[in-house]
Amino acid sequence: MKSKVFGTVLSLSLALSAFTVYHSESVVHAESLSSIKKKQQENSKKAKDSQSKLDENKKSQSSLETEITRIDKLSSDTDAKIEKKQVDIQQTKTEIAKLKGEITVVQVRIDKRDKLLKERVNSMYESGGAVSYLEVVLGSKDFGDFLDRVLALNMIAEQDRELLEEQKKDKELLEDKMVSVEKKLSNLQNAMKDLQVLKEQLKAQMAEKDRLMASLEKEQGHLEAEMHKIENEAEILKSQEEAFKREQERARQQEAARRASGGGSSSSAPVIGNGMIIKPAAGVITSPFGNRSSGMHEGIDIAQGGTVPIYAAADGTVMKAEYSSSYGNVVYISHSIAGQQWTTVYAHMSGTPLVSNGQSVSKGTKLGNMGNTGRSHGQHLHFELHKGPWNAGKTNAVNPAAYW
Repeated sequence: MKSKVFGTVLSLSLALSAFTVYHSESVVHAESLSSIKKKQQENSKKAKDSQSKLDENKKSQSSLETEITRIDKLSSDTDAKIEKKQVDIQQTKTEIAKLKGEITVVQVRIDKRDKLLKERVNSMYESGGAVSYLEVVLGSKDFGDFLDRVLALNMIAEQDRELLEEQKKDKELLEDKMVSVEKKLSNLQNAMKDLQVLKEQLKAQMAEKDRLMASLEKEQGHLEAEMHKIENEAEILKSQEEAFKREQERARQQEAARRASGGGSSSSAPVIGNGMIIKPAAGVITSPFGNRSSGMHEGIDIAQGGTVPIYAAADGTVMKAEYSSSYGNVVYISHSIAGQQWTTVYAHMSGTPLVSNGQSVSKGTKLGNMGNTGRSHGQHLHFELHKGPWNAGKTNAVNPAAYW
């Protein structure tokens, strides 16, 4: 009986212990779940706050990007006006130089005629004035001599009259040309003033753009690469595929032509310069390929003042020629070199690219001029080289300077 009671008590004790443990674990689990749920709620709130800030940042960026795009277009228009005004000024200078040359010629004629007329007047003065017909008659030996003298007098008089008329016409011509020169000079001075105004406008536009750029960079740092990851990505990738197909076909046709001409097989593209590609623009490298304070720089920046042409670094097919808010006026080219696909990018051009989508270009083809469009500080070319296709993450980017 005692044994049975002990067993019952032991069972109850074990059950109570198990319940206590289970209850304790349940409480711990409940507390953990509550803590996790609380953290989830906190994270959810943080995520909402972050998303709200991100949305606000994007809204701010969008507004600034729109303004930068407007300034880029305005600056490109101003650049075009400056170029035209410079051409007008040069033409006016040429016209002025031509007029001055014509004035010199007319002045020489006038001076010679003046000298001749003075000599005639002096001769008449020394001979006592004009010769009368009576003197001619009295001095004649015979009638034939008389006629000769009369004819000679008439010829001299006619020559004097023609000289005077020519002198009058040349002096009027000289005055007209002088007036024309003065007008051209006035126009030139006005054109120079207009040019100065345009340059000041361009300077102000660039200063405003720099201010906006500084605002953007202060908010989110260097966003050029990130912006382009989402900007027209699908369209660029599609254009890239089509361009590379054309580039492969072009390479096949060149190879077939070489074989047909007896040149045999060639596994590499013709090389101009010291390497696989040429340096696409003159100038100094102001920012090399690699890491910098604002992040990875997947290309190189080449800068130089004045009008600086940009050239295709190798034979290829234009994937895309467009304007983007980050790259400004930009050209992408797909290349097939020794069977390897390469892609080059030329950004921040001053105006609309000179090439179009799908166009085949040769190494050295002019694509446009160096500029300051898009997300850019100062005139320069941002040049990228990708071993393989271009992608939004730019994982195929290599140092271009190692290939020219």
